[in-house]
Parts: sequence; structure tokens; C-alpha cells
Amino acid sequence: MRIELNRELCAGSATCIGFVPAAFKIGQDGRAVLLIEDVDGIDAAHVADAVANCPVEAISLIDGK
Repeated sequence: MRIELNRELCAGSATCIGFVPAAFKIGQDGRAVLLIEDVDGIDAAHVADAVANCPVEAISLIDGK
């Protein structure tokens, strides 16, 4: 699976960073930046929590690579 981030939707709440700090950071523009795409090696439950708790639904999990 891979993470997909729509930066145009991102509101910069940093909720994703709280769940998966290895995968996200806040960029200079105040929006989330994806640090990795492939979720291998990351706790899938934390990634699912980041997706479910994004207030603007800017994060998705995509099957395949």
C-alpha cells in the first residue's frame, strides 16, 4: 500500500504528524509534506488513523504501488 496526499486540500492541522511522524512533516507553506509513499515498515494502524482523522480528508491509502 502507499499513502497519497492531496496538498491542495491540506489545511496544515498536523494531525497526520501526530499519528505517523515518519511519513509527514509540515512544509514551509504550512501544509503537510509526504516523506514516504510506501507504508511497508510503518504500523498500518497508525497510517489508517492518520487517514481517518485528517480533518479535510487530504490523505488516502492506495492499494498497489
